[in-house]
Amino acid sequence: MLNRIRNKSIPAQETVEEVDNIYAILPPPGTVIEEATEEEMEKAAELEIRHMAFMRLQEMNIQFDGSSYKELLKEFQVFETDSSKFWRGVASRLSVPYEWPIRIDYANGPIYIGEHDLYEEEDNED
Repeated sequence: MLNRIRNKSIPAQETVEEVDNIYAILPPPGTVIEEATEEEMEKAAELEIRHMAFMRLQEMNIQFDGSSYKELLKEFQVFETDSSKFWRGVASRLSVPYEWPIRIDYANGPIYIGEHDLYEEEDNED
């Protein structure tokens, strides 16, 4: 894994840590954890376009016959397979749990932690 400081790559120190709960070490939303490759940015954009097309189709509340439903179901399955394979690869490259809500800003490149309800700010007691 590499850290990037002002466009210079420096080796990151890897630490092996026993974790009982993967969410206990989840950074707060918006935390940049790495930079995406060009290929990851392109694939993330492609998956987002397919996702939005499916969402808009669902919002139209169109009725389908049996054969149309089966064809559309196959398209959904292909999309979910592609999406899962892509995000598993990204999580594996970053050595983070697949269940973390990671996102890619496919216009600029940072990979960051997406919105989640699992982060609790520590109370500062004075």
